[in-house]
Amino acid sequence: MTTIRPSNSSSFPDKMVNPVFPPMSHSIGNGIRPPTFPPNVTPSNSSQVNAPIFPPMMNTSNINPTQTPALANVLNTKTNPTVLLPTPYNPTLQSPHLFSSNATSTPPLSNVYSTTMNSTPSTYFGNTSVNSSAPPLNTYNASQISSLPPPPNIYSPVSNRPAIRPMYPTSSSLHHPQVSQQQNQAPSTSYPNPQYNLNSNSTAAEHSGQSMPYGIGGNAVSTTNQQANNNLNAPLSNNDMVDLLKEKSVINPFAEEPPMSPLLSEENQQMNCSPEVMRCSLNVIPQTKELLNKSRLPLGILIHPFKDLESLNVIQGTKIVRCDSCKSYINPFITFLDNTRWRCSICYRVNDLPQEFLFDPVTKTYGDPSRRPEVRFGTVEYTATADYMARPPQPAMYLFLLDVSHNAIQTGYLQSFCDILSECLNGLPGDARTKIGFIAYDSRIHYYDLSDRQNGIFRVIIAPDLDSKPEDFLPMPDGLMATLCECRLTVETFLNELPKIYQDNNETDSALGAALQIAGKLLDQTGGRITVVQTRIPNVNPGALHELISTGGHATKEPTTIGPTSDYYKKLSLDYASVQIACDLFLLNSHHIDLATLSKFFSSRQMNSGEVKYYPGFHSVQKPHEVERFENDFRRYLQRKIGFEAVMRLRSPPAMTIQAFHGNGFVRSVDLLVLPNVNPDAAFGMQVTIEDSLAHYTSVTFQAALLYTSSKSERRIRVHTLSLPVSSNLTEICSNADQEAIVSIIAKM
Repeated sequence: MTTIRPSNSSSFPDKMVNPVFPPMSHSIGNGIRPPTFPPNVTPSNSSQVNAPIFPPMMNTSNINPTQTPALANVLNTKTNPTVLLPTPYNPTLQSPHLFSSNATSTPPLSNVYSTTMNSTPSTYFGNTSVNSSAPPLNTYNASQISSLPPPPNIYSPVSNRPAIRPMYPTSSSLHHPQVSQQQNQAPSTSYPNPQYNLNSNSTAAEHSGQSMPYGIGGNAVSTTNQQANNNLNAPLSNNDMVDLLKEKSVINPFAEEPPMSPLLSEENQQMNCSPEVMRCSLNVIPQTKELLNKSRLPLGILIHPFKDLESLNVIQGTKIVRCDSCKSYINPFITFLDNTRWRCSICYRVNDLPQEFLFDPVTKTYGDPSRRPEVRFGTVEYTATADYMARPPQPAMYLFLLDVSHNAIQTGYLQSFCDILSECLNGLPGDARTKIGFIAYDSRIHYYDLSDRQNGIFRVIIAPDLDSKPEDFLPMPDGLMATLCECRLTVETFLNELPKIYQDNNETDSALGAALQIAGKLLDQTGGRITVVQTRIPNVNPGALHELISTGGHATKEPTTIGPTSDYYKKLSLDYASVQIACDLFLLNSHHIDLATLSKFFSSRQMNSGEVKYYPGFHSVQKPHEVERFENDFRRYLQRKIGFEAVMRLRSPPAMTIQAFHGNGFVRSVDLLVLPNVNPDAAFGMQVTIEDSLAHYTSVTFQAALLYTSSKSERRIRVHTLSLPVSSNLTEICSNADQEAIVSIIAKM
């Protein structure tokens, strides 16, 4: 590298510059070799080169800086006096599809995604497409002078404009031999703000300042100052610092809605079920299995089938219309061929439409089947007929198993339990047939007869012998489960007296296994829900567990791996699932309780639909925050909706299959999940795989159907439908991925 001074300028800075010089003589003098010309200039036409490759520089001593604006990528402050352009330097871009506002829009496509409310296909507009090709990197043509827009995460000429994550390679990541770049230094003068556009098929609406569709990474790109100022307080992700030693909750409890695919029309997006109920990890489905593997993203469905909804369309008294082939329910994404036939959106079979479906229940008129709520809303609920009942609906059954050992009395949980339950008796889901029962246990089993309807008197029977089969001894089988509305006074009296009965109990053992066997025998004819409150590890057979593992000598050691130490509770869980019993566990322990073994029974992924609530070190005086958390959770647990004897099936196109289920339930078949109980807080995940090519699909439809018995003893079917477009473009697939859903799927894989 050589330092060069122009012969007629003494103000040229003494520093190293790029070895691309203005035109000069071809003779070699003083050891200086001729310059290197651009590829389109030869020595014979070197006279055409009348400007340096780098932009003109300004001499602060002779030129007013306000006359000629400097560029973002030019950091020199001196002007070469031998080269002065008559007009300000205004380079053109080599790749106009990156930032050009004059890009020609692609003609709109049709039949990309059909709503099939009638035979007229919906239209796909070009301004909602995503650029299928990534911006070219490190492209350079010497015939044109290149220039880059300013790095958006370093400097913005508009006051109060926040830093925006770059959606394209910044200037610091590109290497141009003709431009000398200096990092982390803003230009001294302002310049026009370019309109960033990732879509080559952009329209005039996008360049007028309107918000663009979701692009790479799922972020919406906008060029308006209004939207930029709205995000002023949103820091960049790489600047978010969290002290994990102090912060207990670092995840936003309010989930964000997934990005909507630009390939979906607005009408189709509104007809899909709510993302709070059902969402997919990929909002654009890959066309082939190879493309899915290339994306390295999991394909799965997350479902809250029984989630609380603000509004729910319940359809009663009509025939349930289903596909004759795949048995899917009619939904907003089917196609009406005429008023007598419709095409299934999952298997594409043509089915006959019953005459009663032409009746509009809102306007009480006949004629247009597209006005039915089944084909207008993504979530509907049917009142099931006798065809969907294996037996008459059973009443709601609630059985509570309470640990009353000495350790349990010391924690003081009984008083909180009785107070909350007494408060929530009116809000307990059910009808006039709802039944409730209580069994207490320490080293023995305590049965309570609450069947007295007038005087409020309850009786207790204690069974001390647990060596034989405890389930064979059921005293007062009719009185252990009392009808709540008939025995309300007795139940309230029992809850008031229960903490006093065991306040001086000195029994330290816990016979949880025997209590669970008796509870299963008590509910095996009707099914129901069992609630267990446990404060110590069960140590009485059957089902006794050990706190420590012996090494064969005098020393003991804790388990090196967390895993079940007994199959007793696993086998008991299978028995519960076969008779439609779910069991929930509230753990209030202060010592080791072998949670790995107990969780296999209460919340096993493939057996029971129960759940486990954990409150370490619970004490009514020493841990008031745990007491508050227990009371809030228990109050919600008692008053939330509940469904009994539920089964859930996920239907997908024939080219796709369910690979695995994630969640608490018994998997009966490849796509059928048995749920003895279902509640609004229960969520399930399904991994989906692509078996055959989806090239002939423009969209795929997933449908989840939950058949359950409500707390009012009604058989209901809740149907959720989700339709997503299919693409062979990897960029579209990755840019429309749902990050929250992906994390949830990976956490269970």
